[in-house]
Amino acid sequence: MAKQIVNAAPAALVGGILDIETQLRLERFLAYEAALMDEHEYDRWMALWSGDDILYWVPCNDDDQDPSTGIAIIYDNRANLSERMMRLKDKTAHAYRPQAKLVRTISGVVPLRSEGDELEVASSFVLGEIRVGVQNIWFGKCVYRLQSTPEGFRIRSKKVMLLNNDEAMPNLTFLV
Repeated sequence: MAKQIVNAAPAALVGGILDIETQLRLERFLAYEAALMDEHEYDRWMALWSGDDILYWVPCNDDDQDPSTGIAIIYDNRANLSERMMRLKDKTAHAYRPQAKLVRTISGVVPLRSEGDELEVASSFVLGEIRVGVQNIWFGKCVYRLQSTPEGFRIRSKKVMLLNNDEAMPNLTFLV
């Protein structure tokens, strides 16, 4: 993967629209993040996150459920997310072997709000997964809080809303 383009502070939203250059940088950043997840490049993916107070959240049953009172498929801060990455990388963890073959498409990248050096952005995805002869197709939406840094965008939070989060699902042995 090529080094990410250096970003200036995000432009202000004008009627919910970003300038084309910022929009393109956002789309490229999210495509790069998706490629890292698909390739199981966990250390490089973790390097896209900024700060100690990050949040990676995959709600269960209701996209807007309060995570402090309900259950979540994933609700990780930096420490929990780092532990999850260690398990995914552990070659002796048989529940994660063989690794799933993944490919995802990101679309509908829409800025929601801008404040200071942060942007809130929504996107949609389709994720194909094949593991031990079973094929799954996952559909969902993501809401990111991204921080613009001299090195490029960095993730402060990511909420992944699976379309079927209210149904029984297999163990997620990959990043959503």
